[in-house]
Amino acid sequence: MPKCKLCNEEKPLIKKSHIIPNFMYKDLYDENHRIRKFDAIEKSKGIDKVSKPPTGEYEGGILCKECDNEKIGQFESYLSKILTNPNIPEDQKPKCEKITNDTGVEFTRVTNIDYKSVKLALLSILWRASISNRPMFNEVDLGPLGEKIRKMIDSETPSNDKDISIVVMSWHNDDKTAKDIIAQPRRHKKDGKTHYSFIIGGYIVIFYISDNSIRKEVEPFRLQSDDSLSIIHLPKGKGMEFLVDYSGAGKK
Repeated sequence: MPKCKLCNEEKPLIKKSHIIPNFMYKDLYDENHRIRKFDAIEKSKGIDKVSKPPTGEYEGGILCKECDNEKIGQFESYLSKILTNPNIPEDQKPKCEKITNDTGVEFTRVTNIDYKSVKLALLSILWRASISNRPMFNEVDLGPLGEKIRKMIDSETPSNDKDISIVVMSWHNDDKTAKDIIAQPRRHKKDGKTHYSFIIGGYIVIFYISDNSIRKEVEPFRLQSDDSLSIIHLPKGKGMEFLVDYSGAGKK
């Protein structure tokens, strides 16, 4: 019997594990219930290529039911609740404050979130992408770090907020850039240090996986263990330009 890649136990494996949680695709479907998938490399060449697969990326034979539905599922459920459910109890609602700092950076400071659940939910996306054989995720290769993240998820114990720092950016303030797109996760390397970016529905989630790889100017905005996160807003009118440049597509 094959082993589940999360718990490492020999168990029946389910036939359909979503790599990116299904609720994150909610606003990405068009009127025909097909996803808008953005190709930054084609965009950099002046080609507005948006493919429309009928569903999100999933894979069979990688996780058992308990790990997929219960262990990872509890963190996904929390993330879904705070992102998409306006009817959650008041004491559980994230508190948001829009701020412009002294250097002109606009961001939303989000407090009253559960650091553990948010970090493990996001790390589980990165980890599942790394174990997937789907072409969509072929740039995500965590190497030995994959085992470290697996143990975090399996033990339900995230590391501190400076270890695999996570930063979220948004272009929701930019009316000229579509929000209903998803793009292939990209691997970025500079000075021997690596980070990954995932573009989903108007947000860029960035994982700084190498020690001290996070840029100093964005470090204060990372997901922090005091149950806070500051979402950076891209300048208005610069969303698509930033996406193409940040993705590295414009440099190919």
